[in-house]
Amino acid sequence: MAYLLLIHLSALLLINLTGLGIGFEIFISLLIIVSLLYYSRLYGWIGQQNQITVLWVDDDGFWFMADKMGSQQGPMQLTSSVLLGPVIAIYFKPLSGLLGKSVLIPEDAVKPDDWRRLHVRLRDPESWD
Repeated sequence: MAYLLLIHLSALLLINLTGLGIGFEIFISLLIIVSLLYYSRLYGWIGQQNQITVLWVDDDGFWFMADKMGSQQGPMQLTSSVLLGPVIAIYFKPLSGLLGKSVLIPEDAVKPDDWRRLHVRLRDPESWD
């Protein structure tokens, strides 16, 4: 990130020191800023989704999740899951809306007891309804 920022800021400085016409300098400066925003978004430094901190199931079997900013998503239905040793992939379908949501949970992101309970729950498709 620092290298990308340094290169773009240096390019902005050099363009403005060239003494070209003000219109040309503004145009090139805008291109450099757009490039910085594009690569920042591409590498996930801006515009990335918040990290999910809480995942739970209610008594009716609907799943909910909350991110680190406190916003809550749900209710959702569990459509499928993949258990891959140290990683669990869970696929949800929201009750309202068309786009599904997928969540990857690495084993070291959860307490061992919670990991075991989640693993057992996802292994039994009968518990999904």
